[in-house]
Amino acid sequence: MSELEETPTIDPTMLIRLRMKACRLDRSFSDRPEALPDEAIVPCLSSELAGVPKFAQVRVAIGKNALFFQADVQGKKQLPWCRDSRLEDSDGLHIWIDTRHSRDVHRATKFCSRFGFLPMGRGPKADLPYAGWAPINRARESSPQPPDDQLAIRARIADGRYRLIAAVHFEALHGIDPIDFPVVGFYFCILDRELGYQSLTLQPDISTIDNPSLWSEMIVA
Repeated sequence: MSELEETPTIDPTMLIRLRMKACRLDRSFSDRPEALPDEAIVPCLSSELAGVPKFAQVRVAIGKNALFFQADVQGKKQLPWCRDSRLEDSDGLHIWIDTRHSRDVHRATKFCSRFGFLPMGRGPKADLPYAGWAPINRARESSPQPPDDQLAIRARIADGRYRLIAAVHFEALHGIDPIDFPVVGFYFCILDRELGYQSLTLQPDISTIDNPSLWSEMIVA
């Protein structure tokens, strides 16, 4: 093998500082969130630039008092692997938000939150969707854990694919203030034991998900 071939390839998403504007909806928090429009589709640069296989589409929007998310996953031959007791490594959509986004903060603060939205994994048969909060490793201080009624999720699994639609009330996002702090740190990934992962930018390893300075920026004003 030549010296050139031995040199590791740089992830091209490392070279991008992504800033995007959240789709605005005239919609309030609901325990049965509705599907999001095409205008809410966000990029998955890990697939578009880094060559990670694309198997999902993600949508994000901001409403009157909540953030809304949607994930459509296809190409599955197995049921998603989901456990409400193991949210961090379950299949589904995982979201990180920093309501006081700063590029020079390398460890999560009390303004950083992590949420997981699973298409199944809750209930006696583990066949109901689950929305939950999880602490961020190495955080200087954890955000308050929100009550269950500030998170909502709906999901449908059929024919090798699934769709989940979720909502997070502003009260579940410690410190969110779209007027005075209109830009938040934002990162997401779709984890799937069968298909792999898709992410907004960098791969979802510990150096990314624990480091808010590596997250992208989303305008929520």
